[in-house]
Amino acid sequence: MKNFMYLVVFLSLVLTSCQDDDSETDSREFEPSTVMVKTYGSVSTIEMFNLINSYDLEVDNIDNEAYVSALSSDKLDYVKQYFSTKPYINNTTWPVTGYLHYQTNEITIFPRLFNITNLAHQADFLQAMQVLQLTEKGNGHVIIFKVPEGQELRWAQHFRGLDGVEWAELNYYYEVILHNNN
Repeated sequence: MKNFMYLVVFLSLVLTSCQDDDSETDSREFEPSTVMVKTYGSVSTIEMFNLINSYDLEVDNIDNEAYVSALSSDKLDYVKQYFSTKPYINNTTWPVTGYLHYQTNEITIFPRLFNITNLAHQADFLQAMQVLQLTEKGNGHVIIFKVPEGQELRWAQHFRGLDGVEWAELNYYYEVILHNNN
């Protein structure tokens, strides 16, 4: 159920991120202290790390980017297991998922990074990319920044002005009503 709610919030964000509504009188409720930033697909993992290291802000997590491995297709479980031991990947709530592409038979994985402002974790992830022969697929990264409460709009506007940032939004709440048709 928790994963479903994250999916609903993410889909709601995607649907509203295309709207040009920067009004400070916006009455929608949002998660305090949270700004979601999406980089363009051309922004590499190293550039994304440089972005988060440019600020003295906590990063809740980073996801969305897919990685393709040049290892043989029989190494999918090895790749997922390799990451399951890493302290910056929460493998109980958000395990690394992956699959073999149906046409290319390439390993594609989707790691969600936690506690990644830790420079040692960043270095380890970059090393893991080499060991596992990973390249970015070019989806871009979604970074969940924690900002001072009450400054969310200012930070979202700031991030929107940066090169490499596709969009920056508050994490708005939406009420989801499920109807039972029985």
